[in-house]
Amino acid sequence: MSRFLKFILSFVIFVAVCAGGLTWFINSEVEKGLNEAVAGVEGLTLDYADISVDILGRCVTLDNVEATLPQGQHLIADRVNITAFDQINPIPHFLTADARGVSMDASLANVGDLAMPMQALNIPVVKGDLALDYKYDPSTMTLDLKALTVRIPKLCDAKLSGTIDKLDLQRLRVEKAIGLRIDKADLTITNHSIVDTLISESARGLNTTKADALTRISAELTAMADYAGNDDNTVAEEALRELRRYLNAPGTMTLSAHPVEPVPVLYFFMGRDLYDNLRMMNVTISSNSSEDI
Repeated sequence: MSRFLKFILSFVIFVAVCAGGLTWFINSEVEKGLNEAVAGVEGLTLDYADISVDILGRCVTLDNVEATLPQGQHLIADRVNITAFDQINPIPHFLTADARGVSMDASLANVGDLAMPMQALNIPVVKGDLALDYKYDPSTMTLDLKALTVRIPKLCDAKLSGTIDKLDLQRLRVEKAIGLRIDKADLTITNHSIVDTLISESARGLNTTKADALTRISAELTAMADYAGNDDNTVAEEALRELRRYLNAPGTMTLSAHPVEPVPVLYFFMGRDLYDNLRMMNVTISSNSSEDI
């Protein structure tokens, strides 16, 4: 799992814990419940300057937040708003929340391999906004992620939505996750400088220039697409060709995975290669790139 995905998972846990701890609507009780909930999650710390509750609007707001997430990332936020949350279940079955003015150092601990190229591009701090909206149906054990939105003006805007099933939130344990299935997923990315950052990291690893690194990556993607085409895997071929096109003229790209039947997560650990996975997930990539290949 990439550090980015770990960060998003940690943020989901952070917001879920905040929401799950807000069982009462009186400020003092909300704060008490929140602090108890945070204390119950290993690796999570939370400090804030103020907490307020809009009883009629069912909105809880934390101001000047500083937190360490379970995966170790440290961040601050101007404001965290939780506008809809399940008060009954320990892990909320529905949640709508956002964090504004989020800031964290572009350190190895926070952003992993992106740290060096981001610092080279004079991006010592990652700043942006996060938003989360999901609903869980226990009768079908289905989680509908309506939107997980990340806006980082100096890097990219990203929006993830999708559906997974066979998820038991009421008895959430590692062994229970083996049966998880991906029904569908859509990821839209609007580039600001994220592509340049990734290519810079590749150039550093190859000890070459960014232009040469992009040429090598493009050639490798073309070869991979050709290989998939020769193997009659048109799904992988078209996805790889569009990815090459996007990297050479980055703008907005949407990656969609809409398998014919829900795919068990376990399948990804059964020896399939990238080409098989792209076909299994029925992955398509579309972009507004005008790069001619």
